[in-house]
Amino acid sequence: MKSGKLKQLAVIILILAISLLTSGLKAQNTIIPNWKINPEKELNPNAKWLREAKWGLFTHYLVHMPSAPVPDNMTAEIWNEKVNSFQVKKFAEQLTGLKVPYFFITIGQGGGYYCTPNKTYERLFGSSNGKLSSRDLVLELAKELTSRGIKMCVYLPAVGRGESAEVQQKWREVIAEWSQRWGRLISAWWIDGAVFESSEVYKAYTEAFKSGNSNAIVSYNVGPVGMNRTQLVPVTEYEDYLAGECDYILPTCATIPGDLGKHFNINGKGDYYQGPNISGDQLHFLNFLGAWWGTGNPRFSNELVISWTRHINDHQGTVTWDLPLRDDGSIPENYYNQVKSLSEYINNKK
Repeated sequence: MKSGKLKQLAVIILILAISLLTSGLKAQNTIIPNWKINPEKELNPNAKWLREAKWGLFTHYLVHMPSAPVPDNMTAEIWNEKVNSFQVKKFAEQLTGLKVPYFFITIGQGGGYYCTPNKTYERLFGSSNGKLSSRDLVLELAKELTSRGIKMCVYLPAVGRGESAEVQQKWREVIAEWSQRWGRLISAWWIDGAVFESSEVYKAYTEAFKSGNSNAIVSYNVGPVGMNRTQLVPVTEYEDYLAGECDYILPTCATIPGDLGKHFNINGKGDYYQGPNISGDQLHFLNFLGAWWGTGNPRFSNELVISWTRHINDHQGTVTWDLPLRDDGSIPENYYNQVKSLSEYINNKK
């Protein structure tokens, strides 16, 4: 009897798991936006540098694990101590030694903690009580990296998403302060969770991001490529490159042969991530080298990191790799060595 009940329980668990997986796949289908995308749209020439770079680095410099809650013991004092410990020149020397073409850092994510101050935020939303750091880490990094020929780029969540038009306008004013302060030092913005209500809202946010540098490029992310075969497509005509979040999937590039294309949700001629132009966006992917964004040990062999990056490069796309940093901004040795192997391959191939 006990064995029979255990089998019955196992079947129930399996059915629930299949149900959850199926619902997840359906959710992934619905997250792909249905705005009209123009396959004939030309690439923004300002995105050319991203294609030519072939690869770059990204880090989640936060108070918490990405997409996780803020720890109960986190305080503004702890956060500012961490931000102040970042050794900009030491980090820049590492990137220079690795010949990294560009670098993304998170301005902030959940919980309202940001590694840069903003007077407009304090005026419109009230005091951050130190959650917006007193040190402008983004500005310091941007000055140091650009002086070395490394392009500086930033990540920001879709602040104001789901809020009223008035609140969204306040957030755009906050963004404009950052953009205008940093100016031409910032080459790209990567905006996460950007499910906005209309094309006009995307346009308004894009104008805010580019208010300090009209040549900066912008991308909006609405979710990773999923377990199905739906191709990631541009979110809006007001972006310049594909956000390309991958997580645990490594997309491949190909032309779907013959009539096989009718079985897939493919735009245009049946090209599957054939760059550089993906319905108006520069082909680009973002993935993490570790177990998750900004954490864990390297999960791939050097050979896989190199070969997949090369595969995307061969189709005129670019790969950005996320890796964790220590609080002081230094790259851990195991990640440094892996990035070094990728850099040596890319630079020897040119």
